[in-house]
Amino acid sequence: MSNALGDFLRARRTDPRLQEGLAKATRRRTSGLRREEVATSAGISADYYTRLEQGRETHPSDAVLDALARALRLDGDAADHLHRLRDAHPGTTHPVPAAATDDDALIARMSMLVDAVRPNPAYVLDRLSTVVAANPEGLALHEGLADLPPAQRNTCRSLLLDPRARETFVEWEELARGAVAHLRAANVDRLQDPELVALVEELSGESALFETWWNGHLVQRRRGDITHVRSADGTVTARRYEVLHLPEDGVRMTLWLPAA
Repeated sequence: MSNALGDFLRARRTDPRLQEGLAKATRRRTSGLRREEVATSAGISADYYTRLEQGRETHPSDAVLDALARALRLDGDAADHLHRLRDAHPGTTHPVPAAATDDDALIARMSMLVDAVRPNPAYVLDRLSTVVAANPEGLALHEGLADLPPAQRNTCRSLLLDPRARETFVEWEELARGAVAHLRAANVDRLQDPELVALVEELSGESALFETWWNGHLVQRRRGDITHVRSADGTVTARRYEVLHLPEDGVRMTLWLPAA
């Protein structure tokens, strides 16, 4: 039986940053915090916390989750993820919506949207980070993406597996790590979905970094930031990307703008 809540707690309490400020009187065999330390910090019993990690307790109160979020120093996205994992009861079947890439009406709407913002690069992604619509400038940001069949145009795969992405994006690791963190956040209710499982297995088999980040249960919803893009002639340009979430359609649009 899936124990997503317990897996998340276990992974996050091993974060080495949680040891900052702790007494170093004894040598630790593992990084992060022990179960007892998390429980004490959250004001709950060690036995109760152990049952949460082991999946023997699956519906902690909001107050307990908030206390655990503080103990584990979770940011807003990760704390929200913790609550959503609690609410996604094990054994509950969540209907998987039709793939956005199969929705002709949605593709038409999104295509009009990305075309309207040209020459600024823009693309629309589904919950698996597969391209639903893109303008030529948007596809060109991820070199080689336009050469693939539409169903294989996945920006997470491109960032992690295509070595050209490391040359294009100066802050590649930050972007790639964020892509993995968003993939988990966007699929919190469907972590056992076969399409997601297949993508995770593929990327884990090809990228040790993806496997490390995915198993670390990183969570972050894509928003906006400034990053640097290197063109084919070596010129580096600062660009701002903004992410517009369209939850009813299950997609998000990324628009790249001049940084200034």
